[in-house]
Amino acid sequence: MFDLFRSREKSVRILLSVMLGLVALSMITYLIPGSGQGIGGGTVDKTLVAKVGKDEITSQEVSKAIQNMTRNRQLPPEMLAIYAPQIVQQLINERTMAYEAERLGFKVSSEETDSAIVDTLPPQLIKDGKVDGATLAAMLQQGGMTLADLKNSTARQLLVAKLQQVIAQGVFVSPADIEKEFRHKYEKVKLQYVLLAPGAFQKEGEPTEAELKTYYDSHKSDFKIDEKRSYAVVVIDPQKVAAGITAPDAALLPEYNSRKNEFMTPERVHVRHILLKSDANNDAVIKAKAEGLLKQLQGGADFAKLASANSEDPGSKDKGGDVGWMVKGQMVPEFEKAGFSLPVGQLSGLVKTTYGYHILKVEAHEQAHLQPFEEVKGQLILEYSRKMASQKIQAMSDQVLAQLRKDPTHPEAAAALAGVPLITATNLAPGEPVPGVGPSKEFTDATAALRKGEAMTGPVVLQDGKVVIGAVTDLQPAHPATFEEAKDQVHARASQEKVMKLLTDKANELMAKVQSLGGDLEKAAKELKVEVKTTPDVDRQGAIEGVGSASTLPDAFAKQPGAVFGPISVTGGRFIGKIVSKTPADMSELAAQTKAIRDDLRQQRARDRAQLFQEGLKDRLKADGKLTIYQDVINRIIAAYQRS
Repeated sequence: MFDLFRSREKSVRILLSVMLGLVALSMITYLIPGSGQGIGGGTVDKTLVAKVGKDEITSQEVSKAIQNMTRNRQLPPEMLAIYAPQIVQQLINERTMAYEAERLGFKVSSEETDSAIVDTLPPQLIKDGKVDGATLAAMLQQGGMTLADLKNSTARQLLVAKLQQVIAQGVFVSPADIEKEFRHKYEKVKLQYVLLAPGAFQKEGEPTEAELKTYYDSHKSDFKIDEKRSYAVVVIDPQKVAAGITAPDAALLPEYNSRKNEFMTPERVHVRHILLKSDANNDAVIKAKAEGLLKQLQGGADFAKLASANSEDPGSKDKGGDVGWMVKGQMVPEFEKAGFSLPVGQLSGLVKTTYGYHILKVEAHEQAHLQPFEEVKGQLILEYSRKMASQKIQAMSDQVLAQLRKDPTHPEAAAALAGVPLITATNLAPGEPVPGVGPSKEFTDATAALRKGEAMTGPVVLQDGKVVIGAVTDLQPAHPATFEEAKDQVHARASQEKVMKLLTDKANELMAKVQSLGGDLEKAAKELKVEVKTTPDVDRQGAIEGVGSASTLPDAFAKQPGAVFGPISVTGGRFIGKIVSKTPADMSELAAQTKAIRDDLRQQRARDRAQLFQEGLKDRLKADGKLTIYQDVINRIIAAYQRS
């Protein structure tokens, strides 16, 4: 499949480094897409989100991308309403950039694609310097993806990265730009300030009963009781089902006999090697060093120790040069020829490849042979158990569904057919997690259209593999909330509004007092009995107690010492400040910071240029009829996550 002795040009390696930074989000959302489809399939949602040339983005793709962001808590589910629009736009942007790259004649070779995949795979997929094809295939299959899908997706990422490189070329940062940024970044201010916090007005802001009723009457349309549903749920755990399945030899042997071709082990050799990398500039020097190592080995030196100390192959160096077992077709031809021709225990001479000079030692050599039944029995048992468990779960699901539809008033009978306890959930709002199921958009979607007494049309598979079948046992329609039903919400909102008004009035009063006293913040604060604090010298990245980053106070850096500014809304409340002093940046540090500032400015300008290019490209493609965005579909997708 893939191996680590491929030719990799320096330019490709640089490109991959750029690509990883530019399209990290896309790699996340595409390389391991989400699952969550029901057993037996179901209608695939082909509703178009966008069309770029002949390439279509469907709502199914968007759902997979969004679902995948919650896997392993990469993105908390409660944040999806915020990030869903960005994910949709990222998918559209990527396709438009890939379309333009192809139009401009950019190409991506299969070699580049394979190298990019190897570079981004997790370590557990690399064994003995080679990609573990079986594990990769299983991972892709679990995510509903094929190797072809992975290669297509990766090639698209490389196309985008190549175009991004061209867009970023020519970004210029002058010495004046660097000096200006240095001054901006490192100038400091010292402030006197008053921070009026909401907590100080909480008691005074407590609304009376009459105020609560008045607030409710003037905002009745804002207070509603969502629809509430009650469920009966059956959860089938595949692991428990599989644990009860036995795999007798009588069932496994026919499978073994029918698949003997799969269990043929090709001729293979177990090799250690030492690699010294060379190129046209140092070939003679490296060859002489390799000859010296070979003489040491021929004199009885320990191969593993010499490999650990000298080899430049990162995949085998720390293992004493052990490459592990290799079969024909995995390594470059010169390496393979030497490995398969050497007797066991003997050393090779110097073997020259495109990577440099190798010295090989063969630890073992096995001819092609059929793996015996006992050797592959564990694999057959696992496959048999999965197959039988899948069939059993399908049969159990069918029985449970049939029973629920037949008699929805006695769901416990359906649970008994599966041999599991019935889970009941009462008066849940939309999106509220169901006991035993947890927060599951798939379950919510599958039950959204059901009325009281109706069961799901098919089972839902959760991300942990459990199979869920449910029915709606009760339904309370949404309705306008009475004052008593909404009282807690009314209190929270009325109290917040009253507190914020008190806070704003107090801040305005303080600012008026400061101005009447000629800018004396300290005296004004004393008269109004509020606390004045003084900051240390802080730059824009510095933190101010109760406020956060000083960068949120632009007036502090724009105005001169003695100026008073505010009130400003900050995280901690209302802020009024006075500039005590300003300290310019220490220009003696400019030289040491020049490179870092230049790099930061270049990256920022490259990002800005890429964004401008991308927006202009989308406008042009729309005008040319090459890009169509179905905003109504996008709005429905985003609304679904906002509701949940």
